[in-house]
Amino acid sequence: MTSGDLLERLAARHAKDVFVAECNLGSAHAGCRRLDGWAMRKSWSPFTTIGYEVKVARSDFLRDNKWEAYLPVCHELYFVCPRKLIDPRELPDGVGLLWTLGAERLQVKRKAPRRTPDPKALVRLMAYVLMSRTQIVADMWAADAEAPVDRWRRWLLEEDGERHIGHMVGRRLAQRLEKAENARRAAESRAGGYERIEQRLRELGLDPAQPLAVADLHARLDGDEHLRALRLVARLTEQAADIARRAAE
Repeated sequence: MTSGDLLERLAARHAKDVFVAECNLGSAHAGCRRLDGWAMRKSWSPFTTIGYEVKVARSDFLRDNKWEAYLPVCHELYFVCPRKLIDPRELPDGVGLLWTLGAERLQVKRKAPRRTPDPKALVRLMAYVLMSRTQIVADMWAADAEAPVDRWRRWLLEEDGERHIGHMVGRRLAQRLEKAENARRAAESRAGGYERIEQRLRELGLDPAQPLAVADLHARLDGDEHLRALRLVARLTEQAADIARRAAE
């Protein structure tokens, strides 16, 4: 993975913001320090600028001694690296960490604390962005127009979109599991009902698998026992009909 790959992910993350890759801290002359990435969110609540230092090698991170120079030009400062290249416990105070996630996204591994940038330093950087990296357009709203497919793609790349999808999939999966469990319990209840009916019929000397004429039933049973048996058969028949009706629902 290259620094260019990480900058592409940062650009996608800030598709609706102002994002400048390789952003000078001031004038465009060769000796000026340069942030790997700088972003300004298009929001006044609160107004926020973010600096990014990209690292694709451990050695580059370990010998970095210039990151403190970037604190005056942003409200938040992040190191950005491939997954697990930098441990959050290694970070100096005052900075956050982004890891790669999947093929296109970035995830916040440690949130950067918000701080107040130096007004003069921030103005110099913004003057550089306006003079050297900005194209003035006549219609800002037309320039900001975003195709629906791009808007949905950006939403999916953001953490909120990912989190929302996770909740939605989890909720639907739980609903399906609950429905399957209810169906299993209903099937077991129906099976148990049929088994009880079959057992009672066999106790009366009847084969549930064979039809029995009423005359044959009278011949087998007599007296009070005859009447009780008929009533029991009637109740069992009603239970069987009720189970069949519920199974069809």
